[in-house]
Amino acid sequence: MTLVETIGDAAVSTSASPEVPTEKTGLRQALIAQREYTLALYADLPSAYWHPHRFPLRATINPPLWELAHIAWFQEFFALRWRADDESGSRRPSCFHMADELFDSGRVPHEARWQLDYPSRAECFDYMQLVLENVVQALEKSGEADCYGFQLVLLHEDMHAEALAMTLVTLGQALPSVAPRRSKIGPCLALSAGLHIAGGVTRMGVRADAFGFDNEKPPHQVRLEPFDIDARVVSAAEFAAFRAHSAYLEPRFWSAEGNAWRESGLRVDPHPALTGQPTELAAMHMNYFEAEAYCKWQNRRLPTEAEWECAANSSSEFSGSTGHVWEWTASPFAAYPGFKAERYRDYSAPWFHSLGVRYQVLKGGSFVTHPRLKYPQYRNFYTPDRDDMFCGFRTCAIQ
Repeated sequence: MTLVETIGDAAVSTSASPEVPTEKTGLRQALIAQREYTLALYADLPSAYWHPHRFPLRATINPPLWELAHIAWFQEFFALRWRADDESGSRRPSCFHMADELFDSGRVPHEARWQLDYPSRAECFDYMQLVLENVVQALEKSGEADCYGFQLVLLHEDMHAEALAMTLVTLGQALPSVAPRRSKIGPCLALSAGLHIAGGVTRMGVRADAFGFDNEKPPHQVRLEPFDIDARVVSAAEFAAFRAHSAYLEPRFWSAEGNAWRESGLRVDPHPALTGQPTELAAMHMNYFEAEAYCKWQNRRLPTEAEWECAANSSSEFSGSTGHVWEWTASPFAAYPGFKAERYRDYSAPWFHSLGVRYQVLKGGSFVTHPRLKYPQYRNFYTPDRDDMFCGFRTCAIQ
């Protein structure tokens, strides 16, 4: 049982990522460096994939040309055009004709991104470069305290860079050399060798005066019972043992939703956990239903978001074990008490049980996630059937 209380900023010591630049020089360098990385990810993309009309239509990815131009559109809109008294940006039109109609994710439905009449790749790249130059110039003229919009567009590009890497994997393409490599999850501890977290009152969320996404606010207290949590994520070999066991096909280990997904035949063999991943690597590309079933098989459970965040904030051993894969939690993505939508309104509120669809919170970041997004308060979220992300899980003891 948890008790949630809203608290004042003065009582909260949590903050956003220390990697997020807070001054102009650092922001300028980060914006330029991240753009170089974004473009390098797709430097060797096969030429056919640059044509949206010929690119495979899939619900989980975007045509590369659209996604890259969308990054530029978002950067231009939220760093240069958006104002509190002009949230549509209509008073400051884009420097690129038809940018709003082509690259605004709020206007362009997912399937329509394969059907639009796009400019050439060279023109889209020119748009990206021009926007970056304009943003850097605006940053130089801004006050040191007026950095939120620049931080927002930087972290948005960070998120999309990981999405670009996910797209490559989905298409069966190798990650380029500029992408980080996977690392071992540490000593091969038995999962029973976990960490005991004392519980009590823990703080969640970021301060109002620190950078954070609106769904991470306001800061509040949660009272937790003591709990035991794994000192590492589940390994590829451990999940492979479950996948190969007859228990994987036993309905008693699955929720009703999980059974429906499993019986739908959406999983295509060979499963990623069974294709050469050694014991020292994290299990990856598991969806929420599979993580939940594995836990039940082991007579354990997934941690709640509050438990995960508490462990990350209170245990250096735990926080040092994160970042291999995004980690599923038992918590649905929902608003914190007192939530208020901020500038980027499409990022949070529309996904809180949107149209009856449930999104589950994932924490911690993956090997591809930029360190700026690996702060404990960051909330990633996906539907429970998704497994294309670089995601895995760890377990908790049942009290």
